[in-house]
Amino acid sequence: MTSHAGSNRWVKLGAAAIALSLALAACGGSSSSSNEAVDDITDVTIKASGDPKSGGTVTFGLEAETDGFNPTTNRWAVSGYMVGNAVFDPLAAYDPAGKWQPYLAKSFTPSADYKTWTIAMRPGVTFSDGTPVNGAAVAKSLSAAAADPLVGIALRNMASATVDPADPLNTIVTTVDPWASLPALLSNQVGYIVAPAQLDASKPASSNQPIGSGPFIQKEWIPDNRWVGTKNPNYWRSDDKGNKLPYLDSVEFRPIVDPQTRVSALISGDINMMHTSDWPTINKLQAEAGDGNLQIVADRRESEESFIMFNTSKAPVSDPRVRLGLAWCTDRNQVLTINETPANKAADSQFAPDSPYYVKTDFPSNDVAKGTELINAYKAENPGDVTVVLGTTPVPANTATTALLAQQWARCGVTVQQKTSEQSKFVLEAATGQFEANLWRQFGAADPDGDYQWWTGKNATGALALNFARLNDPQINEALDKARATPDEAVRKDAYATLQKRQTELVPYIWLSRTQWAIGAAKNIRSVTNVSLPDGQSAAPMVAGFGGAIRLTQTWIE
Repeated sequence: MTSHAGSNRWVKLGAAAIALSLALAACGGSSSSSNEAVDDITDVTIKASGDPKSGGTVTFGLEAETDGFNPTTNRWAVSGYMVGNAVFDPLAAYDPAGKWQPYLAKSFTPSADYKTWTIAMRPGVTFSDGTPVNGAAVAKSLSAAAADPLVGIALRNMASATVDPADPLNTIVTTVDPWASLPALLSNQVGYIVAPAQLDASKPASSNQPIGSGPFIQKEWIPDNRWVGTKNPNYWRSDDKGNKLPYLDSVEFRPIVDPQTRVSALISGDINMMHTSDWPTINKLQAEAGDGNLQIVADRRESEESFIMFNTSKAPVSDPRVRLGLAWCTDRNQVLTINETPANKAADSQFAPDSPYYVKTDFPSNDVAKGTELINAYKAENPGDVTVVLGTTPVPANTATTALLAQQWARCGVTVQQKTSEQSKFVLEAATGQFEANLWRQFGAADPDGDYQWWTGKNATGALALNFARLNDPQINEALDKARATPDEAVRKDAYATLQKRQTELVPYIWLSRTQWAIGAAKNIRSVTNVSLPDGQSAAPMVAGFGGAIRLTQTWIE
């Protein structure tokens, strides 16, 4: 992708690439299971009989392949984060309370107006090629990410990243508008710091040859087959007893797209760890763990939601009466049933009920009379049938869901034309506004500011819009900017309450369910999920925003 490419080609390349960065509803699974469904997951782990031991290999089953391992240019979904956490370290990470903490960085210090941040790095840390992780390296990595046409959108509010003239270990980040939650974003892809050598313009394959400061060094990558990394002998982290990390000699990641095949590989011993968000597979893992055959750990934090996304710039769904009417015509409970999703995973917001940002807005659901009244009001001004094109990908679970929704919406006098597209085309059409309604999955950031770019009106127009719903509402925009500008939780909660209330009024999305991630592991795996942060305090069990991603830094084999 170069600046000389034509605009149409840029849009196609960019939008197709987004498919590799987002875990969307395009990812589906089996629609049936031979195991009894569970209402929730019971963690089953085996306690270690002694101290961690070094050595051995973990072979981890991933849900997909990634287009490359340069966080400044490539598009990471959950599988990309798994490999990324092996090679690189993020500047920040989360604790179990959902608060960001320094990780590769030693500290973050903001100015009083939150428009200047000093990122102090730890002395003595090096990349795997021996070069120092200092202020210049961090500035170069952040600047490279900001310059990318797609990755850089997340850093649009960053004005500059430069070396601190007073201390070469420090990076000074300046922002256009106040950004009190900047470190939260730096726990995500843009905050994974790349060695300057990997960013060298003369390097022929920067995506294929990652150089980071992480616990493992890439040995080989055969796309769609395996990624293998060996222990970084000079890794900077140690455990609480002073033992050098990582414990493992090597890791291997295998993309196994079909979730049932992935769980079968774990049961047979072909792999010894895996992740999944597919409920039939989760049910199988739970049954096997209950029989004492393996271990399972669930992610219980904020996660993505499954929902219907409307293109608010396309008739007939450009009219809020139609969107609200379709929300009333949707029976969420039937949707959960057809997807084997437990009732307690129902969603009526992008926040789970136990989130500090959640507010009850009485999101509309399953009142055919109210839905019909709104659709008829639209018809009175726009004579003729109301027809909506509802899109998804050709995955049985997804097409079954859209078929059910077509039946439900017909109760209110709406004709649905079902459309299926391969994932790359599906996301291309969403990013370029060539859709009316899509079955979608998104919005899993631990800090809601991490989802800012998907909701702000600043990204709602143009040939390529990351606000896929293309909703540009002044009240939402003001609320998002207010939340970004302050660390005051009372102010932030009020702002995100406004966001939810306006979305309930305007219905850019019909919420369906919350995604559940789980990790499966063989019986001899210890420290199945993340253990600690560099300062010794506990870490969030899984990577925030991508619940199926973990760090294998402290995982070991007994």
